Amino acid sequence: MVFVMRKLDEIPETLGEKLRALRRTQAVSLPMLEEKTRIQKKYLEALERGRYDELPEPMYTRNFLRAYARALGADENYFLELYAEEVGQTDLLGPHRLPRMRVRKGRFLVFSRFTAALAVLLPAFVIVGYLLWQTSSLLRPPDVTIYSPNDGSAVQTALLPVMGSVTTSDVTVMINGKTVVIDETLHFSTEVDLTRGLNVVTVIAKRRYSREAVIYRRVVFDPSDASVPQGITPVNFQME
Repeated sequence: MVFVMRKLDEIPETLGEKLRALRRTQAVSLPMLEEKTRIQKKYLEALERGRYDELPEPMYTRNFLRAYARALGADENYFLELYAEEVGQTDLLGPHRLPRMRVRKGRFLVFSRFTAALAVLLPAFVIVGYLLWQTSSLLRPPDVTIYSPNDGSAVQTALLPVMGSVTTSDVTVMINGKTVVIDETLHFSTEVDLTRGLNVVTVIAKRRYSREAVIYRRVVFDPSDASVPQGITPVNFQME
């Protein structure tokens, strides 16, 4: 049997040397460590040899270090501090090695910029939507209901009662160009003088900044028609 005498390693100084010494003292091979940590062997070797340019981004490298230390029962914070000190010393990680790979800022800032933009735009969209809704509410014609007369009525009396209601107190109602009073219950009533034949009663309701709500009531006044009762009877008319 042939025995090979190997020179004892010097006192480990770098992070990689300390990792390799820790693994060897526990008689753990790289394949065994790969199976235990689920980290590819090439990355384990890169850690032990200090070839940081062959490792992924620092965030993943730190996770590799944590897994490496846990697998061997070591203090992960200690190795993370060594990594921070060693990598931060210089851009060149060793003789004849490439400069340490720097992660482009865009990779980390894309999501944060998107989040920041979203944080700014979302309230803006909410405010704009609210303003549009308010503007639409202000411009929307008010709701008005006419109880009497019915459209297409025929009457024998020249004095026609007009009654109705609105939904808010800030509405101005005009009937045939004259403003009518709205009481506390939001109802209004007035009388309109009719002329013989077809009369068109125009009811206009409007708030300060809103569009007008216009309602027409067509009424025929014929005092000589005995078939027409003293009231309001529906009759069909068409306006041109």
